[in-house]
Amino acid sequence: MANPPVKNSKFKALAAATAASLGLALLAPGLPAASAAPAAAEAAPVPEFDLANNCPALPPEGDPATWDCMVMAVAGGSMQLGGLTQEITSPIKIVVQTGPPEGGGVDEIKQIKMLSEPMKIPGGVLGLVGLPSIPGLEDVPGFKVEVASEYAGNFSFALPNAKVSMRVRIINLLLGNECYLGGEDDPIDFNMVADGSTIRLVSPGDPADPLGSPLIIGATASDDTFTVPESDCGIWSPLIDWQAGLPSPAGENSATFETYIAIGNYSQTGGAAATARTTRAMTDPRTFKVG
Repeated sequence: MANPPVKNSKFKALAAATAASLGLALLAPGLPAASAAPAAAEAAPVPEFDLANNCPALPPEGDPATWDCMVMAVAGGSMQLGGLTQEITSPIKIVVQTGPPEGGGVDEIKQIKMLSEPMKIPGGVLGLVGLPSIPGLEDVPGFKVEVASEYAGNFSFALPNAKVSMRVRIINLLLGNECYLGGEDDPIDFNMVADGSTIRLVSPGDPADPLGSPLIIGATASDDTFTVPESDCGIWSPLIDWQAGLPSPAGENSATFETYIAIGNYSQTGGAAATARTTRAMTDPRTFKVG
């Protein structure tokens, strides 16, 4: 899914700056090893990162040494949206491709896409409307309900925060294919702020194989400031809004995200530039600036 180019800092440093946006700039040079991370991180295993296949293809005019890809994966946690609470049981991935504009200059975000597998709502339709579940019924067609996150046109940095807007699609045979929490013009805006004590280096990566073995950083982020608008589910909206207490104002919602960031350059041979970028990200993320 292509987006209009978004001007940002040089993504020679963008991926590492993203890591800084999750609080890495609060650390002294040198990140703690994954083994030293708090036990809470164990609740969300590191997801598989396949940058070679998940990242958009490099355009014919692109120089591999100056184009980069980052994948931010929410591998666990939960979202409380009004009266509805959904555990994150499948990774939600945001894929960001960047490169220099034609003629050179400040790097741009070229493409952003979100990859999200549907997650089942316990109890199905009964669980969605707050009624006691009936064993075995939640997987019956018509009763089964799943949710999936969809990118809603915003991904930005405001250190030490990362922001993303999304819609939550409710999938059910009876509800149809167009039932959402969050509208096209009124999405759910998450402001992901990391707990600095959870930030850790998961893998230093291999500069000789930036996409196959990327640098991976982990952190736990949270937000309790976002609002949730009315649902957009046709004739079912009044029932869902009544049960979920929508619209739900700021302070009545919360989200916790077990987040991992993988960073890779399109160069298949690595080289001095890729090595220098990875080394800087590992030793002192404050060397990378946004703006």
